[in-house]
Amino acid sequence: MDRLRRSSLFLNLFSVAGAAVLNRLIGLVTLGYAARVLGPENYGLVGYGLSVAAYAGILVSPGLLTWGTREVARDRAQAGKMVLLVTLTRLVLAFVAYAALVVLAFGFLAERSQRAIVLVCGLILFHTALSADWVLNGLELMRVPALLSVINAVVYAVALLTLVRSPENVYIYALIRVPIGLILSGIVYGLLFKRVRVQLAWPGFREARQALLASLPLGLTMALVVILHYANNLIVQAYLGMAVLGIFLAAYSLLELATQLPGILATVFLPRLARCAAEATLQARQEALLFARVHMVAAFFVAAFFLAEAPALIGIVYGVKYAAAVPYLRLMAFAIVFNYAICGYTNCLISFSKDRVMLGVVTACTIVSVGGGFLLVPRMGALGAALVITCIDLAGWLVSLPHYRRAIGSLQFRAWLLPALGGAAIVCASLLFRHIGWPAWARLPLSALAYAPFVLQDIRGALK
Repeated sequence: MDRLRRSSLFLNLFSVAGAAVLNRLIGLVTLGYAARVLGPENYGLVGYGLSVAAYAGILVSPGLLTWGTREVARDRAQAGKMVLLVTLTRLVLAFVAYAALVVLAFGFLAERSQRAIVLVCGLILFHTALSADWVLNGLELMRVPALLSVINAVVYAVALLTLVRSPENVYIYALIRVPIGLILSGIVYGLLFKRVRVQLAWPGFREARQALLASLPLGLTMALVVILHYANNLIVQAYLGMAVLGIFLAAYSLLELATQLPGILATVFLPRLARCAAEATLQARQEALLFARVHMVAAFFVAAFFLAEAPALIGIVYGVKYAAAVPYLRLMAFAIVFNYAICGYTNCLISFSKDRVMLGVVTACTIVSVGGGFLLVPRMGALGAALVITCIDLAGWLVSLPHYRRAIGSLQFRAWLLPALGGAAIVCASLLFRHIGWPAWARLPLSALAYAPFVLQDIRGALK
């Protein structure tokens, strides 16, 4: 335990996890406040603008970030060259992407509010392009961006509570993340050059071209992730309108918060797995199996609470205006399990450089997302969109299984069984306590205790 406490892995995991908990708590407050103040119509309008801006963000080559993190983890001496190569490339592409948004807004969007929100939300492209957290992640200094993310959440919350006071402040709500993010990115660059002493090195044209080609499979994968992630938002808006989209996004935003944990685990473990995969394949496989097992322990714990406590979660965060989102959230609880599974398994494949496998997996998910949305939303409304989201990661996980088994080994079905039983115990306990009449603040911690007997051995094995 003494060695574990002094290890950078433990420090990084503790820092990132602690920051994530604080960010999620602050995020719940800001999410609920914004939804209540703006109302379903304007809340849906911002969701629409962010969805369109995310599609334009595909042009900013998102695969370069994952590729750059992996390259820095494998050879830290290349960090300075990677900073210039990745940042300058993405900044140029951000200008191209924003120009595409301008053409879309004035050439294809008839409503003034939609044009304005798309152009305001599109400014986030420049913040995204200038982000430098990935460099620190590759250097396994995750605690620095973790701390800055908490500062970002606090400053954003203060700005939101101060500046967004009525539905008329919808454009301020869409904009305030950008200047805060740019300032914090500047701090990260200062730390890289002053404290970490990263030495910039100008990449050649040939190196830039090779980087784009090498990151292309990851870039296409990330592009498809964006398409499948936001497709149902746009389909719901097209068929059902902004107000229904706002109700749907109330449930979907909670799902997004819940499914950020795999990203936290990947932030900490992916550089380590990538280095092990390059140096010691057997050790990398052992750690990859553990990495996937940790995902399933977390998945059933979170999913069980979403299933059992959906009315309480919607009521506490959003209020009675969003009560119609309860069935959507309950259905999306099943999506959590497969989201964690596919993230755990596919991040392991990325660490073994199986980038083209990822492209096939995400292609299957995209087909389910877009095709299912157009098929089910007109027939079932927003409930159909929630059903599609539940099926997306299930399809991708099934596609990834044979590749995962060949590259890493056992599927660890036992790692699914005990957490699943523990999740069922949480649901039963929660329903029992609700029937008795206990409030949510008492139900949640007592229901969580029902999970411990089923996963204690897995937790002990992870710590060992």
